Amino acid sequence: MAEKKFRLAVGYRNSSDVEMMRESLINTDIALVSYDQNAQRVFDNAVRLAADAVLLSPECEGYRSQIIHDLLFYRERPIPVIGWSDSRRDDGRNMVSNGAKGYVTLPMDAIQLNRLILMVHEVVDAARRERDDGQVSLTAGYMALPGQGGGTSWQSKVISVYVPKGGGSHRTTTAVNLSTVLSHVTMGNQKTMLLDFDQTKGDCHTMLGYILMVESIIAARRDMATIERGLYDLIVNIAPRYSASRAQNLTLPFIKNYIVNSPALPDSQLDLLPGLMRPTDSGMDEFLNRDMILDIARTIIQQVRRSYTFTIVDIGQDFSMPLHEAAIKESDEVLVIVPPIMTAVIDTRYALQSLEHYFGDLNKFKLLITGYEPSFGLAEREIVDMVGLPLAATIPFDPVTATTSVNTHTPYVLTDSGPLGQTMRALGGMYLPQLNQVYKPARKKVFSLRRLFVRD
Repeated sequence: MAEKKFRLAVGYRNSSDVEMMRESLINTDIALVSYDQNAQRVFDNAVRLAADAVLLSPECEGYRSQIIHDLLFYRERPIPVIGWSDSRRDDGRNMVSNGAKGYVTLPMDAIQLNRLILMVHEVVDAARRERDDGQVSLTAGYMALPGQGGGTSWQSKVISVYVPKGGGSHRTTTAVNLSTVLSHVTMGNQKTMLLDFDQTKGDCHTMLGYILMVESIIAARRDMATIERGLYDLIVNIAPRYSASRAQNLTLPFIKNYIVNSPALPDSQLDLLPGLMRPTDSGMDEFLNRDMILDIARTIIQQVRRSYTFTIVDIGQDFSMPLHEAAIKESDEVLVIVPPIMTAVIDTRYALQSLEHYFGDLNKFKLLITGYEPSFGLAEREIVDMVGLPLAATIPFDPVTATTSVNTHTPYVLTDSGPLGQTMRALGGMYLPQLNQVYKPARKKVFSLRRLFVRD
């Protein structure tokens, strides 16, 4: 792998375009530090992560030509923009007329990729020479806000939320809140399935206000609903028939027998398949058959994704466990959760080396920094550089809001209008760009004791 010399932030139109380019850049001296479909977040990422250049599609959500100017005249250093447009349109030329230093066209074939690499080298050096030689003068800073027009293309996805080092990472909190953003009527309003595949013990149901039926006293005291079945029961019931038919009987109607009564969250299109609700569940005999668990888990995801716009999978840290391996293999994207703690960063760095060896590449993996506070002593840029993945988002540190959310089983995106809620809603906007226009604060959730059973 070539030594990375240039840092590139990307604003893209379709995920397939950027995935192809990302794989092609692996053995070059260009590091892809972030990619996003929202132009304002592309700007923010380029500034925060010290990008040397930006590859920007004019079809990004909120694109305005002023962003090109603001990046080039950014006070600390120039960040030149290269346009990325359809070859059948004049967008690239228009961007150049507004200050872009050149453009490449779609589709991103070998010719356009080589052109991009050469252009990055040339425009970064040229912009710095112009600044150093005094050929440009800095004017008062102005940062354009996203516009309100136009939609951005998006695709339904299976997204796994994964953390290589357990404890204090906010992994399950992230999975629950992202699912809420995508499914709640005041936000994404999309059919979303939350699969709890943590093979040590699942906690998604607890965060959404559900508890095992045998805990009726706690349920009454804490205004929680009760459930009796979940993933463990599904596996136990399918296991005796598995050897004869493998997972052929595992249809969506069968799976729906084990999800909580829809919706899992009021005023949403969120369904939940509860995970292993007791720490001892994965020690049962059925889990000794690793190949069976892997096949069942992959089939569940394959069946679910046909009927749900988004499938969010919460998985534990050991990627070789069959539930976790199935989720990673079936996912379109894996959000790797890393808190700003040196041990977590280093452990993630080493874990990714094993992941790359195990799964072949890291193209679907993106970095999500959680619980971030600059005063903790680790800068975002340091974390991105040490981990080596493109940054999806940085979730700020707000222990009071986050902990209250867990204890009241109310996802904080429904109640928090501060940085924590805003950033999580912006993360949802990466997958569903119209979220940036439709969000409006929801009323606080009021709980009453309900005995909610799974479907028969």
